[in-house]
Amino acid sequence: MARDQEKNDSAEPKKLGGRLPAYNGSYSSGYSGVLDPRIGGAVGSKLEVDTQPDRYELFLLGEGEKKVTLEVETRVPNAALFTFNKEDHTLGNLLRDKLTRSDHVLFAAYQVPHPLFAVFKLRVQTDGEVTPKQAVVGACQELVQELQTLDQEFTKEWELKKIAGERDY
Repeated sequence: MARDQEKNDSAEPKKLGGRLPAYNGSYSSGYSGVLDPRIGGAVGSKLEVDTQPDRYELFLLGEGEKKVTLEVETRVPNAALFTFNKEDHTLGNLLRDKLTRSDHVLFAAYQVPHPLFAVFKLRVQTDGEVTPKQAVVGACQELVQELQTLDQEFTKEWELKKIAGERDY
């Protein structure tokens, strides 16, 4: 029984049957140093791998990074591809919806190339009366105005509830 206990306490990595351990913010890979009597020293090392980026890296632009890049489509008239850096489905879907409701926009869709990277691509085609860039800028301005109105209304209701002395539900 004592030998079985010694085997379990050895420094060998535990096998999980092909499954990854539960995620706790970082993964350890490799194994701690083991004394090898044949060469009289420590063998092996521990490698720490941090898989989660710092929170600020998700939305702050690095040096030389642009928030939006524009690429004019040559295959389709009055079309462009916008790449939004450090943004995700939230803004992509809002812009797409606002653009599709516009009178001068014929087509608007977005794509997230990979879920681990906060980037989305927005493709816009207009009827020619406005450029795709003007359509996107106009949609952004309308969204900002709507969000400011929402903020004002929410703040007003919050203050009225505080004045009325209603309990939180």
